[in-house]
Formats: sequence, structure tokens, C-alpha cells
Amino acid sequence: MSGSGDNAYLQTFKLFFWLIAITLGSFYLLSSVMLPIIISFTLYALLEPVMNTLVRRGMNRSLAIALLLVLMLTASMLAIGFALPPLFQQVALLKSKLPALFSQFEAFLTVYVERLGAQLGIDLNLSDILVNLLSQSTSLGNALLATLSASVAGITLSMILVPLLTYFILRDYKSLRNRLLGWLPNHRFELGWLIYHRVTRQLEAYTRGVMKQSAIMAVVASIGYWIVGLDIPLLLGALTGLLNLIPYIGPLISMVLAVLVAAAMTPFDPQLIYYAIGVVVMAQVVDNVIVIPSVIANAVDLHPVPVIVGILIFGNLFGAIGVILAIPALAAAKIIFNNLYQHAYNASRQG
Repeated sequence: MSGSGDNAYLQTFKLFFWLIAITLGSFYLLSSVMLPIIISFTLYALLEPVMNTLVRRGMNRSLAIALLLVLMLTASMLAIGFALPPLFQQVALLKSKLPALFSQFEAFLTVYVERLGAQLGIDLNLSDILVNLLSQSTSLGNALLATLSASVAGITLSMILVPLLTYFILRDYKSLRNRLLGWLPNHRFELGWLIYHRVTRQLEAYTRGVMKQSAIMAVVASIGYWIVGLDIPLLLGALTGLLNLIPYIGPLISMVLAVLVAAAMTPFDPQLIYYAIGVVVMAQVVDNVIVIPSVIANAVDLHPVPVIVGILIFGNLFGAIGVILAIPALAAAKIIFNNLYQHAYNASRQG
């Protein structure tokens, strides 16, 4: 029995290795257009049920797809015309506040370090370290915001491709899928379809869930930042929603951004820092208590350790896009490996 299991594991690892190598190679070749492809397939997962509903109600399939394309183009133009200029303005505002931000944050840290040293009865001479660290952080922060502005502009240009690409995916995806799966050998054909259906069902449910989760988090955080009186609440809320796509690490980055903006406000109010942290904590409570159980009840079942390791590996390989792709990629890999192993194990036992 153990020999069959060992042989099945060996066969599975060989096939799984080649699948991973082909997938990573494809990602590398398509890296320059990966973002529009990801967004287009995300829109496909969101819009396919709408298209199927329109077709079931008697609308011609091509007409239904064309209607969705017109709606997407309209939404894209509205987003570019109305949503992006305020975001650019808020990014510029944050960039202009960076010198004051780090100066006031330095004063804030110095006061607390002195108080901590007085309570402990020791001299914590961290002022020189803070000055050097924060001066370097100022230049890094400006470079980061400049990169962010350039990235947003590049993303805006690439979004022109998304509606057209989504249209062709909605129209031709299933026929292309059937051709690709038709290339499988006869003894792998049934297994290929089984894995495909399980992976796509899981990923489509996950995609729809995290999109709703991200939107809810953005709304909740924006309202919270606005209530406590934080500057640029729209930008911070949008970033909080997007960063929530990154488990564990994303909320911490959101908290750091909120604290930095609170520290930059004039006049400086230490309580605003606590309010900013409170908004992020409140949003996470809403996310974990309400949103996740009701919206992502069928989320992928992955242990935190491989998730964190996967985020680090995918982030190093593919940058920010890799961080977002880490969880769905790990979920798909888990399903594929388990099904390949089960098939190899049953075949070895029958043999």
C-alpha cells in the first residue's frame, strides 16, 4: 500500500513540476500585459452570470456581450473622467505634506521616546537615529508617490485594452477552452475536465467574493476616515480596500499609511493617530465578523504559513501583481495536486 502511495506521489510531483514550470514561463512572457489580462478575467467572472441571465431571457448572445461592452466602456470613461482626477489631486496633496509629515512624526516619536526613557530610568538617545531614518524616509516617500503617480497613469492607459479583451473572452473563452482540453490524451481527458471545473468554480467564487469584500472595505474605511476628520479619506479608503486583498500584510500597510497622514495634519493632534488606527481596526472587525462569513463563506482553505510564504515568493517574482495572485494560485495548485495524486494513486492500485 505504501509503495503505491510513494509511486503515486512521485508521478504527481513530476507532472506537477512541469505544469508549474509552464505556468511560470507563461506568466513571465505575458508579464507586460498581465494586469489587463487579470482584470479582464476578473470581469469575466463577474459578468458571465449577467450575460447568461440575459441569454436565458431571450437576448441574442452577441447582443448581450455587446451591451456589456458598452456598459464597460461607459463605466471606464466615467471612472477616468470623474474618479481619477480627485485621486491624482489627493496623491499630490499627500506628496506636498510629506516634509511636514516626517518632521511632525519625528517630534512625536522624540516626545514618546523621552517619556519612555524617563519611566525606565535610562537614556534612550535615539534622536540621531530618528533624524537619519526620517530624512531618508522623506526622499523614499517622495520617490514612492512619484512612482505611484506614474503607475496610475500607466494603468489608466492599459485599461483601454480591458473592455475589448473582456469582450473577446466573453465571446470566445469557452470555445478556446474546449480546444485546449481537447488536446489532452484520452486517458487524461476526464481528469482534465474534473480539475478544470473544480479550479474554475473555486476561483470564480473567490474572485467575486474578494471584489465585494474590497469594495465594502473601501466604503467602510473611507467613511471612517471622513468621520474622524482625516485628510484625503477617499484615497486612503480606496487604498485600504485594495490592500485588503493582501492577507495579514495589507491591513498593516493600511494602518501605517493612515498614521502617516494623521501625523502630517496641521495642527498636530496625537489623538488623530489613535483615531486613524481605530478606523483600520474597526474596518477589520467589520471584515472578519460580517463580510467574510457572509460574502466569502466558501473562501479557499489555506493555512496562514503557506499563504505568507506564497505572498513573499510571488511578490519577489512578479511584484505587486504576484502578491494579489498568490492566494488564487496557491488554491488552484492545491486542487490540481490533490486531484493528480488521487488519480495516480487509484491508477497504481488498479495496476
